[in-house]
Amino acid sequence: MGANNKRIVRATLLLMAASFLLARLLFWIFPNVFEPWNAQTVDQLFLLRAESDAFRPRYDSTIVHIDISDRTMEQLENSFLSRSQYAQVVHNLAWMEVALQIWDFILPLRVNPFEDSVLVASAANARNVLFGLAFQLSDQPPRPHPHARSRRFEQYLDLTKWRITVDGDTGKLSFGAESKITFPALAASSLGLGYLNIQFDRDGVYRRAPLLVRYEDAFYPSFAFRAACEYLGVTPDRIVLRPGESLTLRGAQRPGHTPHDIVIPIDEYANILVNYIGPLRRGNQNSMLHYDFADILRASDDRTDLENWGEVLRGKIAVVSEVATGASDVGPVPTDNNFPLSGVHSNALNTILTEDFIRELGDLRMLSVELLILAILFLLARMLSSRNFSIGAFELMLGYVVIAATLFLYANLILNILRPVFEIALSSFVIVTYRYVTEQREKLALQKSFEAYFPPSIVRKIMMNPELVTQGGHRKELTILFSDIKSFTTYSSTLSPDEIQRLLNEYFEAMVEIVFKYGGTVDKFIGDGLMVFFGDPEAQEDHAVRCVKAAIEMQKKCRELKTRWESEGKFPLKIRIGLNTGPVVVGNMGSARRLSYTVLGSAVNLAQRLESNAPVEGIMISHRTYKLVKDHVTVRPMAPIRVKGLEEPIQVYEVPVDV
Repeated sequence: MGANNKRIVRATLLLMAASFLLARLLFWIFPNVFEPWNAQTVDQLFLLRAESDAFRPRYDSTIVHIDISDRTMEQLENSFLSRSQYAQVVHNLAWMEVALQIWDFILPLRVNPFEDSVLVASAANARNVLFGLAFQLSDQPPRPHPHARSRRFEQYLDLTKWRITVDGDTGKLSFGAESKITFPALAASSLGLGYLNIQFDRDGVYRRAPLLVRYEDAFYPSFAFRAACEYLGVTPDRIVLRPGESLTLRGAQRPGHTPHDIVIPIDEYANILVNYIGPLRRGNQNSMLHYDFADILRASDDRTDLENWGEVLRGKIAVVSEVATGASDVGPVPTDNNFPLSGVHSNALNTILTEDFIRELGDLRMLSVELLILAILFLLARMLSSRNFSIGAFELMLGYVVIAATLFLYANLILNILRPVFEIALSSFVIVTYRYVTEQREKLALQKSFEAYFPPSIVRKIMMNPELVTQGGHRKELTILFSDIKSFTTYSSTLSPDEIQRLLNEYFEAMVEIVFKYGGTVDKFIGDGLMVFFGDPEAQEDHAVRCVKAAIEMQKKCRELKTRWESEGKFPLKIRIGLNTGPVVVGNMGSARRLSYTVLGSAVNLAQRLESNAPVEGIMISHRTYKLVKDHVTVRPMAPIRVKGLEEPIQVYEVPVDV
């Protein structure tokens, strides 16, 4: 690998590493910006999946909703429901033999002794009712509350808290404090309580549901987790918590099924990613089953109706909640911007019962994925041009998004989408920018280099089509010219180095200008000698005529310089010129460290021999050149000469120079 290639590889690696670190740093410094963007990108996959029968998560129809809706109020002709009506629905659902009633309510105070007692009795008789409670969540253990009422509530919680097996550090789990619970008599008569707290993500969207909260020296279950454990017959002593990994329900058993362990993936806060099946709107084909609270209540008046409802709801888990217009318990989820939050509990419960869990790739594995992507990007940068690299980087971004979407749809695996895409975009941008700046700088340097050897018109063509000079060597007939100053070594011994340099620069500048005028290419400067050729890199059918005319003008220009230099006391300038036309190999020659666009072959050697045999201030050409120019310039034959490398004398000609 050449030094230039090593420099490019090193620069590419450094730019990619810097882009990677910058992207990570930005995501770390501005989580409130980038995390919501990434989450909202993943939300689009939830929406896509919810509309597809092939990818929509499985719905366990055991879970149904009993909605207190606008229709409920219309049917009952009342905007307020009494606790007696709640009690009747509890009774009716129990009679219908639902497996579990989970009421998404907190009833903290007694409001009417009779109605409260009826509700307590109904819950006690049903023996399958769960109510809610709320905590104020804290990172620190709460201080004891001095008020008697709070102590009474805390006493209930202390008696009903869960002691489970813990394997790992629970330091990031929140503590439950300042509880607000369903009043103790009703709580005690029910199957139990589950806390209703749901915390949204940074952008206000509910994507996760908590399963456990620390309470004193034990734990308290969430609403959905409590319901799942009750339905599956899992007691606290058969629950194993591994924070940041899993929550295991040992020997979980659905009615009529074989017991088995259910392993629920959770984060370090004991949150589960909710696998939403779609909007919760009633009648939506992608939603859960919904029934109206008024229909269940009014079934009390008709035994047949009650029995019919029993056929529908037997063995179900009934989620009772308020979804009427104006209900405050509404928020955005990935599949719906106005989602009744009771649906978060039911979807979390559905996720557990179907064991259709969503997993999020951990930080370490995500880092491995990002490094693999950068390795692929580096290979593309090494193999492709800037334009193709840009296309390849875009295709890599698109490919990664497709893979991430595929893993989500087929494997329920969530990858960070935004950060790798941002890393690819940033890396490709800085690499292409670096290449552009470097290429422009090299192009400018190359152009300046070309300007010393090629005419301006040829330089422009080369810059637009570098293949003219970057392609390998090829055979071609060209006309080669050599010139040399007579006795320059002798005269130069009398001059200072500065004078020699100034005179040679003036001489060569005049000669090169003439060569470029006729479209020639300067091959090299050899001391006081000059080698040029005509017919390449731009093809010239009249290359021999051009070369001869240039030689004539060069001799005329030297006569002008000689006259002036002699008047200034400098040496008399006289040159010889030799020309030959013949087949040569032309192209880039040399080593990897230094290439030169030049010509090689016996025709070149013969041109040099003709120059050394040419008369002073004269032009000697070969027979092949003579045949090509005889109809365009005056030529006179000379006596044949012998040259080194050839046994037979060769015919040569002189081109007279008009003074």
